[in-house]
Parts: sequence; C-alpha cells; structure tokens
Amino acid sequence: MTRTKVKTFTFNSVAENTYILYNSTGEAAIIDCGCMDRREEEELLRFVEAEQLNVQLLLNTHLHFDHAWGNGFAAKAFDLPVRAHRAEVEEMPSPAVQLGAFGMGGTMDEPEVQYIEAGDVLTLGNVTIQALFVPGHSPGHLAFYCPQAGAVFTGDALFAGDVGRTDLWGGSYERLKKSIRTELLPLPDDTVVYPGHGPTSTIGYERSNNPYLD
Repeated sequence: MTRTKVKTFTFNSVAENTYILYNSTGEAAIIDCGCMDRREEEELLRFVEAEQLNVQLLLNTHLHFDHAWGNGFAAKAFDLPVRAHRAEVEEMPSPAVQLGAFGMGGTMDEPEVQYIEAGDVLTLGNVTIQALFVPGHSPGHLAFYCPQAGAVFTGDALFAGDVGRTDLWGGSYERLKKSIRTELLPLPDDTVVYPGHGPTSTIGYERSNNPYLD
C-alpha cells in the first residue's frame, strides 16, 4: 500500500503554511509555496533532497501574495507550471500588484499558471488529489482533498475555529459559508484540515464547533 505523508512549513512574514504532500514512492506535490527569501527556499529544497522526492505538481489553493510568494522559485527549481483556478488570474490583481496594495516592498516572479477546473482529479502515482471549488475568500479558491492521506488542504477558506476573511478581491461571506458547507463539511469526520495559516483541525470538529458555520 502506498503511504502518504504531509510536511508542513510556515513561511514568510504572514506565517503562511506551505505543504508538501508525498507518497512512499517519492512522488510529491507542493501546495501554496510561500517562500519569501533564499533561507526559506533552501529549507524547502533540503527537505525535498533529504526525502529524495520527485516533485510533480505545484498547486495553489488561491493566488493571494502570501500563498504565491515562492511560485517563481518553485517553478524554476522543479521545471513545472503553477496550477490554480482561472478566476484567481482573471478576477484578481496579480500577486505582485497585491504586494504594493498591502504596502509591502519587494518583487515577485510570476510564472506561468495552468488552470485547474472545479472537480478535476490530479494524480501522484496511485494517490489522487481532488480539486474542490470553495470561493468566497477569493473568486477562484480551491481546496485539495486527498482521500488516501485523509487530508484536505483548505487554504484560507477554512481554519481551525475560523473561516477566511471576505473583504478582499471577489470575497463574499455568504458564498464562503455555502462553499464550506457544500464542499468541505460533507467530507469524512476524521479528515485532517490543513489550513493556510495556523494549526490543523478535523472536518468533524469544525462541523460541530466552528462558530462561523452556524
């Protein structure tokens, strides 16, 4: 049986969670690469090299700047396109423009983005990653559900005891709550929630205890 594992890094000045999902054959996906400087890039590369991983997918739940800071680095390092929903490109300012909007200095590489559609199923060997459409925090926000790992990567849609902010480009609180209720809460109770910031939770716990989902 192929085992799946998750490695968590907390990167950049906004304490964003970057994840590597990988299996026992070494095939891997990087989700929301948020490296903002060379030290963080080297930390991620050391892990990939130590585990002898073959990175095959660069996935973005959404393209807010803190989740996309390392996309240019990762695209070059692994010779892969970044993958995200088209609305993240077509209905929002680019991550580099967002930096300026938040009054933050610096520049960002903006690599090619290949589009993922809602309902797409991506593969890492015999491990599947299902793209769930959960807009509301951003217009094309996705969550990535891996049943073999019992894990869902929720970006900034669902947190432990909280939900994402909805005052940015294309945000909608009602749309976000509907997205979570229809796409995330039906997952098995023991599914681990890996959010874009902060600690993990489970779907069962959030369904019963998250005060924003009443």
